[in-house]
Amino acid sequence: MIYGAAPLANEIREYFLSLGFFLINVYGMSENSGPATWQTWDPGYKANIRSAGPKLRGTSVMIYSPDKDGEGEICFRGRNCFSGYFKNEEETLKTIDNKKYTHSGDLGKLDPHGNLLITGRIKELIITAGGENVAPVPIEDLVKKELPFISNAVVIGDKRKYLIVLLTLKHIDDGGQPGNRISDDVIAYLTSEGIENPQNLDELFKNKKFIDLVQAGIERVNSVSVSRAAHIRKWAPLKGDFSVAGGEFTPTLKLKRNVIQKQYSAVIESLYIEPKL
Repeated sequence: MIYGAAPLANEIREYFLSLGFFLINVYGMSENSGPATWQTWDPGYKANIRSAGPKLRGTSVMIYSPDKDGEGEICFRGRNCFSGYFKNEEETLKTIDNKKYTHSGDLGKLDPHGNLLITGRIKELIITAGGENVAPVPIEDLVKKELPFISNAVVIGDKRKYLIVLLTLKHIDDGGQPGNRISDDVIAYLTSEGIENPQNLDELFKNKKFIDLVQAGIERVNSVSVSRAAHIRKWAPLKGDFSVAGGEFTPTLKLKRNVIQKQYSAVIESLYIEPKL
């Protein structure tokens, strides 16, 4: 079974693999006619379940300007790549370099066997007030892993002194968009942690056990962060959840960060208010 267009949690891929289903991750973009890498299960292939697989035959994959960990912009070259945007030379020159590589705008790195690991978007990089570059997506993924009742985490901190994160709880799915109440799994999980009446979000968000539970998860995320600049200093839970219909997601389920920051600007600013000494 093949999937693409949007990321799939590693836990889901591993679960299907435990049932004997190897999910094939295909990665690419319209500018290279669709796929550029294709995960396979051929004999002798060193598969990486967390990757998008190796390059397709006839396609070159290059990591542009990699950092010390080998992470940089994912670039493609091959006869499957386009020759430019129609009547838009300016954008064409931004996208295709003088070596004919198409720049994807995605961040990634190659493992020792040539498998492509996608780590985020260049445009999603946060540059703090101190000039530190922070990739929010790996942090957000860790938050959701440490706090399984969280559906979405949005790290914010561009041109700010420190990072904060906005959190949404998993809600009932109502025809492709979240319903008005948190899911039964979330209720069961929070109840098992000794939190009474978690359905009432006004009470829940003030509940010390809930606050301590979330804070402990945030501290676990901070303990494995790549630098102090990547530490989350403050957080806030939001009522409701994100959806395509609500405008927080693109049709391929990518977060519209600008929309979210505008929609919750009051919450964000409240987290950056420093107490007066």
